[in-house]
Amino acid sequence: MDLSGEASSGTRILTARHISADKSLPETNIAINSTLLCHSHSPNPDFASYFSALHLYAWVIWILGLVVLLIICSLYIVTLRSALKHWRDKFSHVIVVLSIYPIVAATAFVTLILPRSRVPCEAIAQEAVMIALYHFFCLVVAECGGSEQFVRSANGADLETRVMPCCCWPCCVIPRPKFHKKTLMRLRYLVLQIPIVQGLIYFIIVILWSEDYMLYHRNFVYFQPFIAASILSGMWGVVMLVRAAMSVGRAPRPRFLAVQLVLIIVKLQCGLAKSLPDVINFSCILNLHPSVFVYIVHNSVMMVEMLLLSLLAWRIYSSPPGKDLEKVQRDRVVVAVLEDNAHSIDVRSVREGIDNKSFNNNNVVDD
Repeated sequence: MDLSGEASSGTRILTARHISADKSLPETNIAINSTLLCHSHSPNPDFASYFSALHLYAWVIWILGLVVLLIICSLYIVTLRSALKHWRDKFSHVIVVLSIYPIVAATAFVTLILPRSRVPCEAIAQEAVMIALYHFFCLVVAECGGSEQFVRSANGADLETRVMPCCCWPCCVIPRPKFHKKTLMRLRYLVLQIPIVQGLIYFIIVILWSEDYMLYHRNFVYFQPFIAASILSGMWGVVMLVRAAMSVGRAPRPRFLAVQLVLIIVKLQCGLAKSLPDVINFSCILNLHPSVFVYIVHNSVMMVEMLLLSLLAWRIYSSPPGKDLEKVQRDRVVVAVLEDNAHSIDVRSVREGIDNKSFNNNNVVDD
């Protein structure tokens, strides 16, 4: 065989002798390939690839989300009309506190449509909750008659500082100061720092995200201690205020619960959704990165939760705050009646003793 002639006659493809054309290559693991393909998708997809991956499901999710959002906005208007009858003097604070439900639902709906808007929408939702916490603080103070009336009603009682999240060791050594106007002002500053500090932190986070998504993803963990310290200290101030308001006969706990649940959903549930794809190996669904699919489920569930909390807020703010005092007033009336009865019994016994003593003295004289 003339190899030089074979090579010069044209381009040829030579096949190894041990490979037969009739034999097919062994099939590789399809599950592993699909998982690798799944994780090769972008965790921050553009709208075109996101829409092509969802196909018909996109319209179903968006239409249902829009219906839920419209119901939440309608409930917000209805709740404001009901609250206007009973909370007229504190209506500005009520507007801000109740606005967190449509705002959080709207940010979740925008994220369902545009997945790349997740970080700024998350920042808007969390900042709305922080501002609502401060206005809830102002609402409780106004409900107690203002700062001066609140302090006067407390009558120099001790402020309960050993409450959540500082209720366990080593927080047992925290002193209990007297509830004065300066103490209330310190509580106000402790709560006011939440929207300020959180706003600055998320401003930096959004800048990192706009520069590079992976830069944000790698450095977000370093902001977590500052975020947690700010929120926990502010929540400590709110819980102390709620305890002080309960000691003077008010009952803001249901309204605080309605705000607190939104904070738990926005912070803890969102943090769980972020860490879930790193903890669990998800299979490829709808040609989307696992984190994107988790965010779809998370935002859909969050909209349903905002709907339920809007119904709870409508029920709470539809009743006047004076109804919370009925039980306290009844208890005070009972205590006052018992004290009057005890006082009258003491006076009657003293009078009877005096009469008996004079009667005995008269008997002695007669003898």
